[in-house]
Amino acid sequence: MKHPARNDGKMNIIREINRTGKRGEMLRFVLVGGFCTLLQYGFYVLFVHVAGISVLASTVISYLLSLVANFFLSSLFTFRSGPTVRNGLGFALSHLINLGMQTGLVAVFKGITGATYALLPALAICVPLNFLLVRYAFRSRLFGNRKKETISESIGGKSIIEHNP
Repeated sequence: MKHPARNDGKMNIIREINRTGKRGEMLRFVLVGGFCTLLQYGFYVLFVHVAGISVLASTVISYLLSLVANFFLSSLFTFRSGPTVRNGLGFALSHLINLGMQTGLVAVFKGITGATYALLPALAICVPLNFLLVRYAFRSRLFGNRKKETISESIGGKSIIEHNP
């Protein structure tokens, strides 16, 4: 026998995932980001421990592999804008910045945590910053979107500058 409360809980989660606006985007970003982070970490451990590739090279290679999956999932599912060349360029730029931050932090944390866990604290720092960068790439007019959005609006603040769309 089905329990209505359990079904309502599943429906609430689905409703939240399908919600429009920043709240729904953030939840979908967490889901896609979580999946792609696990994908990246799996590749990272595989490259370091099985293939014997250096920690820094493994960071870059695993990042780039997860980046491809992340772009398509972000454009189709998270931001529901569809992949375009312009938002692809914005996405690539945001991730290039993120890759630089991650690689530098992995180099620092390797001496603190060891090679296996060095990526984890770097991800804890970089993932929230990456949400802001990627959201801006998909929502700003700079990268070909209809509605102009400032960085302040992208993170949920009010812009002090008037925009005429």
